[in-house]
Amino acid sequence: MTDRNDPDVALETGEQVPPDEPVIEREPDGDEPSRWQQAFREIATGNAIISVLAVLLALLVGAVMIAFTDERVQAAAGYFFARPGDTFVAIWDSVAGAYSALFQGSVYNFRRPDFASGIRPLTETLNFATPLIAAGLGVGLAFKVGMFNIGGRGQMLLAASAAGWVAFSLDLPFPLHMIVAVIAGIVAGALWAGIAGVLKARTGAHEVIVTIMLNYVALYLVSWMLRTPASCRRPARTTRRRRR
Repeated sequence: MTDRNDPDVALETGEQVPPDEPVIEREPDGDEPSRWQQAFREIATGNAIISVLAVLLALLVGAVMIAFTDERVQAAAGYFFARPGDTFVAIWDSVAGAYSALFQGSVYNFRRPDFASGIRPLTETLNFATPLIAAGLGVGLAFKVGMFNIGGRGQMLLAASAAGWVAFSLDLPFPLHMIVAVIAGIVAGALWAGIAGVLKARTGAHEVIVTIMLNYVALYLVSWMLRTPASCRRPARTTRRRRR
């Protein structure tokens, strides 16, 4: 079988090639979705739902492990067929008690007398979680451009060292002092991460190996600075005793 629309076949047979049919652009049906609709669609069908399901699955697996390792549940399970209700009550008490203690220790403690002391667990959680969140954002940003940043630990150490040095060495007003310390930490972490980027661009060195090795370099570098008074430690203060 031959195709009449093929120019080579048409030259051999002497037939004329029919002109191409015009392409008619179809107009979009209806109005385009707004940004809010697109954002809601991405949330409902994207990574947000996966994150929520991951948290729920983690809570479920944690509940199963809490129930299996609780001594009261194990004791009640010994006579499950005689009184099954005791087993379920023991499971509920162990799981609810564990997650209640987790909530009160990390988010809000209802047993505190006032709001300021009750919200203290959340502030402590944010205090410990903020460096981890910042390091995770750094790893995610590098992953977006196709690089595997495994050097979050070393970058956190260098950033914390720079921010701590600025915080204890400079005497500035409170808002400006905090901003300068944060900027110093960002710059130090970025420069330390930039070593792997420069080596990747100049020599083709694999960023995974480089960042892993830089973690140990940063660890021992910070340890050396903490042990060396001339590097970043304050000189020892001498206190004079008052004579009576």
